[in-house]
Amino acid sequence: MKGLELCRRYFEEYGRPLIEKYGGYGISAGVAGYGSECFGYDDEYSKDHDFEPFFYIWLDDETDRETGFELNKAYRRLPTEYLGIKAAERSLYGARKGGVSTVKDFFRAFTGLDGLPRTGPEWIRIPEYALAAAVNGEIFANGCKEFSAARTELMKGYPEDVLKKKLSAALANMAQSGQYNYFRCLKRGERGAAELAAAEFVKSGLKALYLLNNAYAPFYKWIFKGAASLEKCGSLTAEFEKILTEKDLYEKGRLIEEVCAATVSELRRQGYTELGSDYLEPHAVYIAETVKDLDLKFMHLLEG
Repeated sequence: MKGLELCRRYFEEYGRPLIEKYGGYGISAGVAGYGSECFGYDDEYSKDHDFEPFFYIWLDDETDRETGFELNKAYRRLPTEYLGIKAAERSLYGARKGGVSTVKDFFRAFTGLDGLPRTGPEWIRIPEYALAAAVNGEIFANGCKEFSAARTELMKGYPEDVLKKKLSAALANMAQSGQYNYFRCLKRGERGAAELAAAEFVKSGLKALYLLNNAYAPFYKWIFKGAASLEKCGSLTAEFEKILTEKDLYEKGRLIEEVCAATVSELRRQGYTELGSDYLEPHAVYIAETVKDLDLKFMHLLEG
């Protein structure tokens, strides 16, 4: 059984009656966050840690003042074992995964802000994996309007200027690491440096892939798994993996150029660029110049 299914069944048996007891108004519940189960990526190997029944309860400030303390106590009294799977204790005080949180506290854990990001620099400073974790999972009950509004807003993806800035930075890094430095390192006989350049290319390329879908890239160990299912250019994920695993260094270089050509084609298809070259740096500059937000426009090309 996958973790989300376990949590859903646990919530329906114990959680829904709990929040209905407190009226349900101003209360949302579900699973979201950093765990592999929140992305649906958990497997048999994931069960060696953090595989347990749990859910979160999200409250607006008013509901928290009225019932938050009692709700949290009630959550802590729920069974710690379900379908033979026992919840782990994580502190001297026996704290469990899940529990009650205000909407502001929950999203602050991912954004570092008291509210949602509003300015370009605020968006840029938040790691993509944190935004991915803030909007993953599944909502089992959605009675808190504040939670629903915040999650819906974040799920829209990046504002246009932020997306362009991050995309231009990813493309510039792809050009520098893969199309320029990889081949220079090979010529110098610097095998380790060449492999590192290829890895940087893949890292930036996968980031670009998510941006071309206006999606947040998850933590690095799940980035391949998530990229393969992306609607636009998801098939390039296999090419990126070949670049990392290919032993023939010159075949690796050919694959880099193949990926760059496909990336440029998608950039043109989406209207990001009108340039003709398959070298990515001019496209990165072209896109960066269309950014209107001055705080973002004057950031370094590679920053984003």
